Amino acid sequence: MWVIVLCKKIIICLFVFCYLSSVTVYAQSESVSANYAVSIDMATKNILYDKCSNEKASMASTTKIMTCIIACKQGDFDQTVVVTDEMLNGTEGSLIYLKQGDSITLYDLVVGAMLASGNDAANVIAFVISGSIEEFCNLMNEYAKNIGMKNTNFETPSGLDSKNHYSTAYDMSLLGAYALNDETFSSICKMQSAEIEINGEAQTVYNHNKLLSIDEDCVGIKTGYTDNSGRCLVSAYKYKSSTIIIVTLCASDDWNDHKKILDFSKKKYRLTSQTEYFELDIVGAQNDKIVCEASFDVSYISSFDKKAYFYPIVYAPILKNSKVGVLELYSDEVYIGSVDIIVPESVKAWQTTK
Repeated sequence: MWVIVLCKKIIICLFVFCYLSSVTVYAQSESVSANYAVSIDMATKNILYDKCSNEKASMASTTKIMTCIIACKQGDFDQTVVVTDEMLNGTEGSLIYLKQGDSITLYDLVVGAMLASGNDAANVIAFVISGSIEEFCNLMNEYAKNIGMKNTNFETPSGLDSKNHYSTAYDMSLLGAYALNDETFSSICKMQSAEIEINGEAQTVYNHNKLLSIDEDCVGIKTGYTDNSGRCLVSAYKYKSSTIIIVTLCASDDWNDHKKILDFSKKKYRLTSQTEYFELDIVGAQNDKIVCEASFDVSYISSFDKKAYFYPIVYAPILKNSKVGVLELYSDEVYIGSVDIIVPESVKAWQTTK
């Protein structure tokens, strides 16, 4: 009888433990202010954190990520644009204060749109690339389809509220990952400030993303706000060999949301630091073999692999730290980077004396 009672007690304890554990996980997932949130690993697209990430919502000026990556892909940054009244029609809110007749390069328009969130700059970009807002939005939606943004529709290049202008936290994380792969875009979105020229006169624009000044590992990407959407934010952080993309939509405390989600996301990774050694044949040295090495410090989700490529034979003399190959690194079978295979010490040519 006492065995049955004991078993019942154990079952009850297990039930209570499981219940409390589930409550803890639920509370953790609900601990951010955002109505919609997600974080993903940039390379593998693995989801690290999820809160209603596939529900449609307004995304405000984070829209400009799409506008500006299209400009990076298809525009001529040296092109000087003369602003027309038609380009500025309907612009309001955040501006870089362009006027009809102003001249500005496409590069400075992108900087103004990304850092200062200039709605006027975004509109002008649309006209430069496609000739009209409507045609540019068609292009935005083509890009969205190709990126895999299945629950997104763009109606404005700026992100100002429009009835059928929407996305999801997950779709915006895919857009952020896609955009960061472009070197020019990634260099712009992490600037805390920059100088642009309008009519040849320099003015400084400042990035609305204060996370860039709080965390040195933050590398972008874009803020957003309208009365309808609330505060929206797409951010990106370097973590070891990985990049974490975080998106919050309709958040009252987005700065702290992103800190919490980042801390949570980091716990999903496994870390490893190693040095791999490779024995190569060497010609012209005292010995016929040389041991080379490649050191790495990586983060990965569930699986990690390496592929080495190196010269089968090297020739003396060879200097210390000379590159003789490359070690490619993979997380979940997705390439995440590489490190050089190097010669750890200089090797002199073998000389004989008579």
